[in-house]
Order: sequence, then C-alpha cells, then structure tokens
Amino acid sequence: MLKNIKSGFSFADKSTIGKLVPSVFSIGLYTAAAYYIEYYALHFDFDFRPTSTVFSLLGIVLGLLLVFRTNTAYERWWEGRRLLGQLTNASRNLALKLNAFLPEADKENRIFFAQMIGNYYYALKEHMREGVIMSELEEAFPGMIQDLQKVKHVPNRINAHLMIRINELAKKGVFTQEQLLSLDNQWNTLADVVGGCERIKNTPIPTSYTKHLDRFMLLYTMMLPFGLMHDLGWWTVPTVMIIYFALEGIKIIGEEIEDPFGKDANDLPTDSISERVRANVKEILVH
Repeated sequence: MLKNIKSGFSFADKSTIGKLVPSVFSIGLYTAAAYYIEYYALHFDFDFRPTSTVFSLLGIVLGLLLVFRTNTAYERWWEGRRLLGQLTNASRNLALKLNAFLPEADKENRIFFAQMIGNYYYALKEHMREGVIMSELEEAFPGMIQDLQKVKHVPNRINAHLMIRINELAKKGVFTQEQLLSLDNQWNTLADVVGGCERIKNTPIPTSYTKHLDRFMLLYTMMLPFGLMHDLGWWTVPTVMIIYFALEGIKIIGEEIEDPFGKDANDLPTDSISERVRANVKEILVH
C-alpha cells in the first residue's frame, strides 16, 4: 500500500498536479461560496434543486467525451512510440550491416557512419520540438554543422549525407549491388519514420472538439454543487473538488500525451532513447 501511495505522488505526476492545484482550489472556493449564499444568505428552498438523474446523465455524456479524448491522445502517443522503436531498430540494423560490409581497417568510414546515424536520432527528436540543437550533434566531417544550418529539414539532410557516402563507397566497389539494396531498406525506413512523426506533430486533435469539451466540463462543474449541497451540506466542497480533480486530471494528461515528442513528464523519453541509440551504434561500428 505504501508503494502505491508513493507512486501516486511520483515525479512524473508533479507537472500534472501542479497544473491542477489552482483550478481545484478555485472550484472549491466557488462551491463554498455557492453553498453559503444559497443556504445562509438567500435561504433558498432546496426542494428546487436539480435532480440527481440530470447529473447522472450529464456525467455519462461527459465521461464519453473524456474517454474519446483520452483514447485519441493515447493512440497518438503509442504510435509515436512505435515509430521511435522502428527508428531504433533501423539504426541498429544499418550499423550492423555496415559493420559487416565495411573493411575492419576502414576507421574513417566507420566513425563517419557511427556519428551520422546517432546524429540522425538527435536531429529528429529536436526537429519534432522547436528546432535542432546543433551542439548535440557530432561533427562527422569538416563543415557539417555549417552545412546543416543552411537547411530547414536537418534529418533529411543527414540522411542525404548517409546516402551520398554509401553511394560513393558502392562506386568504389566497397559494397556489392546486393549489399547496396540491403542498406537501401534501412535508410528508407529512416525517412519513413520522420514522415510518420511529422504526421502526428502536424495533425493535432481538432480545436472545436477540445473547446466543446472544455465548455461542457465547466458547465457541469458549475452546476454540480447545486445538485449535491442538499444531501451533503458542507461536504459538497471536498466532494466537488475531488470529482473535478479526477475529470480535469484526465483531460490534462490527454493534452500532454497528444504531442508525444515534447518535454512534458508524460511525453516519450526521446532524450534517453537518443543517448542509448548513439551508444549502441558506436559500440557496433567503432570497436
């Protein structure tokens, strides 16, 4: 039980809780004010309160909206994770094939491919955010950083350099045609993954749906105290706060994971995955 309590207040939830606290206390103050005014100031007859059936029906509708919102956001999060897993596998497979095809003594090309494959993952994760951080990239050839700064789509440019180097080596007879075709499948996967990630990033959930959910949830929360205060009295305040905490928390988590490539606590761990891929590729190619 103690473990469950600790996990309920883990670091990953702190950002969500931090966003919830102001609004939860605001709802608590609103509920307390509504109860005080109606019961002590206006002495309103509670027989005119909304029936519990109304709130039950509204709660079902709100639940359906939240479920659709959360499921849609989670599908986007999971698809992003699958794409990153696909990129991880393609990066390792490309490194393994290059390790098998390149001569053992060809340290220059081994280091080049190890650095560029790692750079590709680092460029992709920041391409999905606010722009590539050049200081995270390893300079695989003279003038690489300056070259990448000239283009808007850095992952594509890195992939182009990989393809150019592989094609040059093939012309020199380092790779056979069969080996070249085998490598082609891997670098095609790199480009496909970027396209899939961009599709998620550039296709948000329609704002009309999210705004409608926000309005409906606000309306439901504003009405809820008047349906509970007759039976619960002052206990209406913590009850409404807990209900709002649960509903708003689900909505906030859905908003966070809708864009799985950001830096929120619930987003994908792209930074740690990038470090792991870079280390794996170097271990394969640069013994």
